[in-house]
Amino acid sequence: MLDKIGAAGVLGLVFLVGGISVVAIESVYVAAGVGFAFAGLMLVAYGFVTTILGALGMGLGDVT
Repeated sequence: MLDKIGAAGVLGLVFLVGGISVVAIESVYVAAGVGFAFAGLMLVAYGFVTTILGALGMGLGDVT
């Protein structure tokens, strides 16, 4: 995984999971909402990147 997203990406994932964990200590429902909102945002970003790369004649397989 480190070769795909780099050290900064791994650190970002650690911060994300840590932040949701801190919120979950107070309210599990709020933490679940934050997790779902983040997952939705990532799906929108994935769709956006896929569309842009497709418009440029590239696919996600061509990036690596």
